[in-house]
Amino acid sequence: MKLLLSLIITASLFACAAPTPVSYYQLTVPPAVSVPEQNTESTLSLVLQPVKVANYLNGAGLVMQRSEVELVIASRHLWADALDQQLYRLLVEQLQARLPEMPLASGRSINSVQLQLTIDRFHAKDNGMAIVSGHYTISSATERLTEPFSYQQALAADGYAALVTALSVSWQQLMTDMISRIEQHDLRSLP
Repeated sequence: MKLLLSLIITASLFACAAPTPVSYYQLTVPPAVSVPEQNTESTLSLVLQPVKVANYLNGAGLVMQRSEVELVIASRHLWADALDQQLYRLLVEQLQARLPEMPLASGRSINSVQLQLTIDRFHAKDNGMAIVSGHYTISSATERLTEPFSYQQALAADGYAALVTALSVSWQQLMTDMISRIEQHDLRSLP
C-alpha cells in the first residue's frame, strides 16, 4: 500500500512538473490579389526599407498590455519568425501583387520612391482589443509624406490564436490603406 501511495505521489509530482508546451504563431493574410499591370511609360521603382519595430516587440514572445504602464511578453507563445522579418515579407508580397507597375528595387535612384514602415504597437490590450499602430514615410527625390496609423480589432475569443488573427486583420487593413495612399499620391508622376 505504501509503495502504491508513493508511486501515485511521484507520478503526480512529475505530472505537475511537466513543462507547458511552447506554441508558435504566424500572421495569416489572404493572398494578395494581383492587379493587372498597366502600360505606363514610368520607370519608377519602389525601394522598401526594412520594417522597424519597437524594441519591446523585437523579442520572440507575443505581447499583452495589462495596463497603461505594464506590458507582458509571453515566454511560451512565440512568433514563428522574427516579427520584423514576418511583416517585411508580407509587405513585399502585397506590394508586388498590388503595385506591379512599380517594381521593388534594392537601391535608391532618381526614379525611385522609398517606403519606410515603423511599428510602435503590435499587441493585445487588456480590453480585448488588438492594436497595430505606427507610421510610414513615402519619399521621392522631390517629396516626402509621413502618415501615422492606428488600427484596433476586437479579439473574437480568448487566447493567443485569437490575438494573432486580430493582428492579421489589422495588418491587412494597414496594407490596403497604405497601398491605396500610394496610388492616390500618384507617385508615378514624380520625377
